[in-house]
Amino acid sequence: MEFRDLRWAIAASQHRSLRKAAETLRIKQSTLSRCLRSLEHTLGSKLFERTTGGTRPRMEGRISRGCPAHRSRS
Repeated sequence: MEFRDLRWAIAASQHRSLRKAAETLRIKQSTLSRCLRSLEHTLGSKLFERTTGGTRPRMEGRISRGCPAHRSRS
């Protein structure tokens, strides 16, 4: 796991869309999706619910409002 993986997971959580997060990060959507699946595998927990309407964090993937990375992006 790399710091980049966590930044990308935060972006996906904030945008609630892999497409929008990938555009913001200037990467391919498939790259972001692959990274998130790898992160989920590493952590042993599904972090996001993927639906046709977008992506939303599951309880395990929610970012606390107390997290400095979350506060700086608000």
